[in-house]
Amino acid sequence: MSEPLAEASLLTSDAPQVSLPQVQQIAAELYGLQGTLSCLAGERDSNFRLLTANGQGYMLRFINAAEQPAEMAFQSAMLAHIALQDSALPVPRLVTSLQGETTPHYPLGEQRLTLRMVTYLPGTPQVMMPRTPALMRNLGDTLARMDLALNNFTHPGAERHLLWNLSEMPQLASWIAHLVDPAQREAVTTVLARYQQQVIPQLSQLRRQVIHNDLNPHNVLVNAEYQVTGIIDFGDALQAPLINELATALAYQLGQGDSLFTSVLPFVQAYHARLPLTDSEFALLPTLIACRLALTILIPQRRAVLYPQNRDYLLRNLPAAWRSLAQLMPIPFTEISDLFRRACQAGHHHQEP
Repeated sequence: MSEPLAEASLLTSDAPQVSLPQVQQIAAELYGLQGTLSCLAGERDSNFRLLTANGQGYMLRFINAAEQPAEMAFQSAMLAHIALQDSALPVPRLVTSLQGETTPHYPLGEQRLTLRMVTYLPGTPQVMMPRTPALMRNLGDTLARMDLALNNFTHPGAERHLLWNLSEMPQLASWIAHLVDPAQREAVTTVLARYQQQVIPQLSQLRRQVIHNDLNPHNVLVNAEYQVTGIIDFGDALQAPLINELATALAYQLGQGDSLFTSVLPFVQAYHARLPLTDSEFALLPTLIACRLALTILIPQRRAVLYPQNRDYLLRNLPAAWRSLAQLMPIPFTEISDLFRRACQAGHHHQEP
């Protein structure tokens, strides 16, 4: 498929330009809130943390101008839906403006800014914490709970074109030639071929629903007891095969060497215990994990050329992704599927009633 459709996505537009004093003024005018501001990282939006004098934290997001109104409404509706379905899930809560809007607009020079404010959740990013079995089980269970909460959620804005959508991976075939490392080119080419041979014929049979689509360790917050206190950043959410959710999450939890699957097995067990996988989902899971790793190698390197000022942020997951993919590819994927199945069967037998 052609490159232009992929290039037309949000990732080709710069994040909104807004300064801290401007954010301070906007927060006061639109939300009646004042406090200490700090910048937060983001790939296509401009994000800020606001901490009020009473200790309440908020996250203020200035949304990329390329995002369609239906997609903005989709993300707000999704957060509201999760809060209704499972109020104990640790996800941000929407904060409406003084006018009762979830995505108010604000004119700033030649820009027409669109905002969303949510509560700021406590915790340490998972990327900074050890992957204990207890944490992996809690994370797998939390993700399954969130997917169950979203199971009956539909919205016209959920049908999106995103580079990070595994189902659109074939569109990026022409980007492979831009990879400098020949080993990476070979591996990503192989992954794409497996996707076309194994996944595409099964797509119409897979369960589909709205998924978070980006449960990486930067988007998970954890407390000192290794419990998940936050799942954040729903910016890549969309309607997709449900198994893509788990594959995306597991791609970031692979270990090294003999410990490649140490962290992911309790994760899969806990997810499966609450939201059982089908045989076809087990069979496709290793290929889809490899696909997410391939995207994590392919997209950031392309983006870093286009936006060198954001290079460090864009490439933050690249070394780990390449290390994981290089270790994953020599293993027969049927063996990995069987490993996941056996772990879930063993875990099932030990579940408490």
